Amino acid sequence: MTVQTGPPGSGGSGAAVERGPELAEAMPSRVRGLLVEVGQVGQLTAALFSTAIRNPRGYWADTFEEMYGLLRFCYISVLLCVGGFCFLIGNYAYNILTLVGAPNRLGFFFVFATAREIAPFCTGMAVAGVMGTAMTADLGARKVREELDALKVLGVDMVRALVLPRVLAITIMTVAFDLVGIAIGTGLAALAGCAIGIVSYGAFFSVFLANMTAPELAGTVIKTLLIGLFIGIVCAQKGLNSKGGAEGVGRAVNQAVVLCFAAVWIVNFIVNAVLLGLNPDILINR
Repeated sequence: MTVQTGPPGSGGSGAAVERGPELAEAMPSRVRGLLVEVGQVGQLTAALFSTAIRNPRGYWADTFEEMYGLLRFCYISVLLCVGGFCFLIGNYAYNILTLVGAPNRLGFFFVFATAREIAPFCTGMAVAGVMGTAMTADLGARKVREELDALKVLGVDMVRALVLPRVLAITIMTVAFDLVGIAIGTGLAALAGCAIGIVSYGAFFSVFLANMTAPELAGTVIKTLLIGLFIGIVCAQKGLNSKGGAEGVGRAVNQAVVLCFAAVWIVNFIVNAVLLGLNPDILINR
């Protein structure tokens, strides 16, 4: 005899709900763990947006403090990374363009080399490697020491008090570092082509500004905004769910930085594809 679960006409939805745990147990452990982590990231994202929008006061002081700390610890890494890459690639690009007789087009090359690729990529890597890992380690240490449980007992919203200011700080400062990195990288590229090479500064910056369009600038801002948001949320999720003592915290830090590095590549590719698809005219050499 078959017993129908759920109200009549529901098509056996109750039975499907009851089979949910069985289906979850039947999944491979890796797939089940991936689904759990994706669900935790979604829950944390929803909680962050909910508390930030419903009550947009009370966390900005902590956010500014976190932004200052991020500036202190990250600016050297970002500037050295972006500046070094741009200066090196500027020398290579100048030599190649000189061989084809067009060294004055170096400014056009660095529109997409710096703004579209080098600055967002290096900024995301530096922020994830320095501040993302630090946030995961701090939250993970609080978790294994049961400080987060104590905050829950005291009635403190740990998402609003500990996570939201750090995620906002990382997101905002990633965009700021990217814009500063574009300026520094362009200046060092001009140094490589003009001070060391034979290109005039007027020719370099006239070509650069003629090809730096509003969609190009909007694309790099959106890209780094998504990268910073992903770094903040994923590193927070890994820290809040750490377990297994100090070894578990170290494992969480390693997983967080690997995911963030992979996300930088993926977000960079997707945003570039969408940007070029919506604005094909930015590929025109002006």
